[in-house]
Amino acid sequence: MDYPKTRSYLTFAGLLLLLVVAAFVPLSHLLSFAYQSGEQSYILLVPVLTACLIYRDADRVFAEVKPAFTPATLSMFAVAAALICLAYFLEAGSELQMVVTALAVVISVSASFSAAFGTTAARAALFPLGMLLWIVPLPAVCVDWLTVTLQRASADMVDFIFRLTPLPVFRSGFIFELPGQSIEVAKECSGIRSSLSLIILAMIIAHESLWGNWRRAVLVISTVPLVVFKNGVRIVALTLLAMYVDPSFLTGSLHHQGGVVFFIIGLLMLLPVLALLRRGDATRNLSPQTRAAGA
Repeated sequence: MDYPKTRSYLTFAGLLLLLVVAAFVPLSHLLSFAYQSGEQSYILLVPVLTACLIYRDADRVFAEVKPAFTPATLSMFAVAAALICLAYFLEAGSELQMVVTALAVVISVSASFSAAFGTTAARAALFPLGMLLWIVPLPAVCVDWLTVTLQRASADMVDFIFRLTPLPVFRSGFIFELPGQSIEVAKECSGIRSSLSLIILAMIIAHESLWGNWRRAVLVISTVPLVVFKNGVRIVALTLLAMYVDPSFLTGSLHHQGGVVFFIIGLLMLLPVLALLRRGDATRNLSPQTRAAGA
């Protein structure tokens, strides 16, 4: 048994337990919000994703374990403690309290990891620890703006797709009039939850599969038009099914619980973009002689 590493694991677990106890009340409000929120329920999965990423690269991350309570680490603990204290004085369950609590958790977990395993291990786990920032709730004003923006973009995509069909369509804002059918691209059709979830997954895929920050940025940014296209296809498909197969398609389970199916479709549409960017990576990594021979 590797006793130094075991001691580090126990130290990290103890520090996390101390964090949970110290921030129990405001943390419970944050978890309750994440559980009940339709748009930001991904918050509950972010710590799991972080743990999985660290576990996947455990050999590299924990190659050199040297516990160290450095001045920087102690300063981070002090900031986290101050934020936790502040959270108790803020309105229970308020947006500000949840943001402050989430920041305290991110800083405390990062400091605990650095203290238990050392700064080298913390640097190796910088990306997984940085992903914890996704547990910080987005302000309601940002969520509303994103929702309306995606709603408008989805309505424009629906309009574009319908114009490719022979169906006569009259559009008035978010409402589309078709023969025997009228639909509205509501806020619930914006795909805000799937958009944020897909962006998180794209960040992980980009980090694990691509070299170069610009290629990673391209993959993440490409999720936005793909989500809009996916939303448009979903709305048009359900409308056509309701018109020509069964009207219940607009009110049934495929409409209300079929988001997972279309989310997977959106994820699959991301694969060609990833393949193209990886091809660029492979070309870059070839020697000049190999590239010349291939040409």
